[in-house]
Amino acid sequence: MKSKSIEQLLDAGFLDELQEGIWIADWEHRLVFTNRVLVRLLAYETEQQLLGRSWRELLPPGDVTQVMRTLETGSNSCSLPYTRLLGNNGRTVPVRMVVNRRSTEKGSWLVGMVVESPLAGINRDIDIWVSGQVMENAPDGICIIENGQIIYVNHRFEELTGYSSLQLGRMTLDRLLAPAYRKSVTQFIEDQHRLLTPAHQEVKIQHRTGREVDCELRVVPLEHANRHLLLCYLHDISELRQAERMRTEFVAMVSHDLRAPLAAIREAIALLADTAAQRLEEKQRRFLMIAQEEVDRLNRMIDNLIEVSRMEAGKVELNLRAVDLNDIINISLKSLALLINKKNLKVVRRIPPRLPPVAGDPDRLLRVFTNLLDNAIKYSPDSGTIQIEIDFVDPEAPVLSEPGILANTRYLKVTITDQGPGIPTEFLDRIFGKFERVEPHGSGSGLGLAIVHSIVELHHGKVWARSTIGEGASFSFILPVKEI
Repeated sequence: MKSKSIEQLLDAGFLDELQEGIWIADWEHRLVFTNRVLVRLLAYETEQQLLGRSWRELLPPGDVTQVMRTLETGSNSCSLPYTRLLGNNGRTVPVRMVVNRRSTEKGSWLVGMVVESPLAGINRDIDIWVSGQVMENAPDGICIIENGQIIYVNHRFEELTGYSSLQLGRMTLDRLLAPAYRKSVTQFIEDQHRLLTPAHQEVKIQHRTGREVDCELRVVPLEHANRHLLLCYLHDISELRQAERMRTEFVAMVSHDLRAPLAAIREAIALLADTAAQRLEEKQRRFLMIAQEEVDRLNRMIDNLIEVSRMEAGKVELNLRAVDLNDIINISLKSLALLINKKNLKVVRRIPPRLPPVAGDPDRLLRVFTNLLDNAIKYSPDSGTIQIEIDFVDPEAPVLSEPGILANTRYLKVTITDQGPGIPTEFLDRIFGKFERVEPHGSGSGLGLAIVHSIVELHHGKVWARSTIGEGASFSFILPVKEI
């Protein structure tokens, strides 16, 4: 081969007589020649099916990178002791390959010599065996569904359901689910042609003994040999859910137990302030006020903890009625008067006259205003201004197209703006999450805004934040008008 040019090799018929697969690519990486051995090895019918394609399409990306980097260093040869060529219909062939660069007056060429690995058959058997072992010993339950019927289950799936593979082979997946989840899961299993991407949801599996197991179900559509299959994974999350329930119950219990002594402390402080304030020195009165502020702050934190525990337990029931937002604002500002006066803050209201009521739970909406105003007070500078603005939402506003918003309903928008340091842009998208705080070591539980988000959405509303560093922050939310 060394004594012949590339052009002569392309014209020569002896390359088709070699036992090795041979390919030749031009300087644009396009295949200009493949011999019969390579065509047969890749399960193609003719050489024409390969010509004009890039040789890089035949190799895994990592091996293509290795060849290119080796040639870029100035070397004219790169050896791949083990790689896989991608053949017809997705077939992969384990091979050894050497790629050589040859240069002529007409340009550079790449010549590949391919030898099928003597372990090819063994490797295919190992692949099948390893895949089977991975499926059978996976920590998640796995089943395969075809035409609605279960055709394969692994050992973990048997454990999660309490049925044997023989019993499961005569069942459909919906029979294994608690009744509340059967309809939603059955819909995308029966209409699997529309299931273009993996789908997942939390479900409860009904064990053979009758007990329910919390699981995360993930369904992946597959096609194999013109067969439409669904690969289903069941991940047991029962311990996680039990831990969450225990945490919620613990928080609720501790919060309730703290309320009684705090109420007694607050009454004692109030009584002392009413009867002895005139006889106390200025410094002593200031300490008394601090104690009252801290008791109030603890009460708000406990209220938030109890509210979160109710939400996580799914025990929040709204007492909807016509609510005057002016009344809610007045009550909220009165409860925060000590903090407002301490920082000498000015509260400006921009509220149109004859404001219609909203449809809401007055206690829950009071918590929304109190949490947002408490937040604004905390970050406002001394002698700063907090603005409360209410206006009608434009019927064409994009926010009214968001999920959860009531159709053909008027909405009011409330905006509370402070003059604080502002919120970094990276925090704006996640500031309404539980335990999220801009200042990791700052005061507060990190629950106030999460509660605001949950309550507003329960009222078919939306809440969002806008901020520029150094120019304060604005929190806006919308609520449906109660038509009378």
